[in-house]
Amino acid sequence: MSTGLDSMTSRQVSIMNLLQKSGFVSTSELAESFSVSEMTIRRDTRQLASGGLVRVVHGGVSLVNPAGHNADFAARARIEAEAKHSVALACLGLVGSRDAIIIDAGTTTFQIINEMPIAFEGTVITNSAPAIQRCLQMTKARTICLGGELLLDSQAFTGPMTRAAVEGLRAQIAFIGVSGVHENSFYIERDVERPTKLALMEAAEQVVVVATHDKINRSALVRLMDFSSVDILVTDAPPPADIRQALRAAAVELIIAKSPTGGAGRPN
Repeated sequence: MSTGLDSMTSRQVSIMNLLQKSGFVSTSELAESFSVSEMTIRRDTRQLASGGLVRVVHGGVSLVNPAGHNADFAARARIEAEAKHSVALACLGLVGSRDAIIIDAGTTTFQIINEMPIAFEGTVITNSAPAIQRCLQMTKARTICLGGELLLDSQAFTGPMTRAAVEGLRAQIAFIGVSGVHENSFYIERDVERPTKLALMEAAEQVVVVATHDKINRSALVRLMDFSSVDILVTDAPPPADIRQALRAAAVELIIAKSPTGGAGRPN
């Protein structure tokens, strides 16, 4: 028996969405959340398990293929986690249900794909190993994996093979991560990643840089590009006046993400 999104109930889809965020949910928590009996939840999870999507374990249910993180990536993902979550939700408002999107490697960009509904029917192009793992659960999406040399700390595929893989592809939006936003430029930590990021940007109609507030007014070792190479900056707090002025001068739209319940704002 195969359980796909088309055959799931709305409650089962919601259960899958909850599992994407936590990896495990107890039966009692699900019953309380959906105001149904634990017997009903067990029936739902058995059906999901029969389709190979989840594993029923003692006391609850877990994902079969949780997103894989090494220790370094997981530690960096916890830094400013709430801010990354807010930025990710704001970015989802830019994505159409059937768009082709590029997800750059990094913890903030990963949060975008982690928040993406499993019913997303578009295309995900990515050089991020954790994003690829997340896409295993998005059974209606098309996933294009960009191979190359794997950088273990960032879990990014990079190098000539990665750039060759992206040639000829075209996406509506590329979500690009950076380490700093300073004066009129975006910065990253390592030159080895710069050619790959530029190739990802070249393959998209619209380039969106994501940067939490701790990256604003901060430089890093390598200058990635100036503001004029980007269409939108999504962050979670208003930047200083000089940064905002430089963004306006470069015709970059600034989106300031609010709390998860407040949506996102576009400053005038």
